[in-house]
Amino acid sequence: MKFHRNMLKGFEFVENVIGDKTMKIGIVSKFGAPDGLCTRVNSVLTGLVNQGHEVHALTQSKQVDGIPVDQVHRYNAMWLNEHYSIDSFSSPRLIAQVCKKHDIDVLHIQMNSGTTEVFLPFYKHALPPIVVTFHLAYAAGRSLYTNVFAIAWKGSLFAAKKYDEIILVDPSQKSYFLDYNIPEAKLSVIRNGVDTVSFSPPIKKKDDGIIDFVYVGRLSLDKGTNILLDAFSQYHRENPDSKLTLIGDGIIKRRIDDATTDDSITWIGTIDHAKVPAILQNMDAFVIPQNIGGLGLSVMEAMSCGLPVITTAIGETVRLLGQDEGILVKPQNVPDVVDAMRVLGENKKLRHSMGDKCRQKVEEQYSWKNQINQIEQVYERAIARQKT
Repeated sequence: MKFHRNMLKGFEFVENVIGDKTMKIGIVSKFGAPDGLCTRVNSVLTGLVNQGHEVHALTQSKQVDGIPVDQVHRYNAMWLNEHYSIDSFSSPRLIAQVCKKHDIDVLHIQMNSGTTEVFLPFYKHALPPIVVTFHLAYAAGRSLYTNVFAIAWKGSLFAAKKYDEIILVDPSQKSYFLDYNIPEAKLSVIRNGVDTVSFSPPIKKKDDGIIDFVYVGRLSLDKGTNILLDAFSQYHRENPDSKLTLIGDGIIKRRIDDATTDDSITWIGTIDHAKVPAILQNMDAFVIPQNIGGLGLSVMEAMSCGLPVITTAIGETVRLLGQDEGILVKPQNVPDVVDAMRVLGENKKLRHSMGDKCRQKVEEQYSWKNQINQIEQVYERAIARQKT
């Protein structure tokens, strides 16, 4: 693999160093899974490399793109699924050894992908300053998976007090940390960013008489894929000139064949992230009635492609989508999703108007070049905090 600083087309970064030197940064995370966490961490890694920093990956994953192979350090893990692992008990010690050997300036942990991140703070005496990004949000409603997320939250909060700096991807997360007596001075909100060059609107909007809805994400209960299938099944009976495309994989795929009696639903499965923009550019609206999360990366990428969005009124999404940019629905509410499909399906002018405003908002507020600079500032504070 050839390695160079400008590996990811579309990222417009300026040289930004801490003092007169670049940093050596260790990123503790999984890589390559088809989820928003990995999409974000890949973007952060690439952005930091393009800024001139030396980035080391400490991971349970088999492959990490964007850095030389001798900067990838692996520890053993048992994967519970493609998103979460139970890591080797020796992984914190290995990470401490790597940090010492390579003189790492700051360690950036990505919550929640494995068990290592919970135990690392207990090795803090042997580690450089620790920054953590919390990706996990909260769930709406009560069920087994919301209880699992609640347990994960408690474990994360327990470890949080020992971190030097904490990055939140959703402002609605902040109250949980403040209630747990985490100092507000340690908390920074840095939202997800979008590669606005790759995720851009089509040159010409399609006009074939078919209303095409699209979903990107895990096919799971927490993402509301079951709600989406039920809603589309009902809407499609009213409007046969409608289609639904699903990108992703998960347990709900078993229900796809039973949702409609024709070929109106296309399941693409998991694909390379770089192929997603071309599909979004051929769609009319994005739908994700999720029950957990907040400022979802898939929502922002759809907005960047000029698509109006139907999503759930939870977390930061309430502030992300204005009334002229998309439609918010109640969690686990099939009739709400059907009504939203009707509104967008019947009004092409409204779809285009909402899509244009979505694109404008993402360009102005959620480009990755701004987010990377903010992350560097957090690193600088963490280093300064440990010196005091």
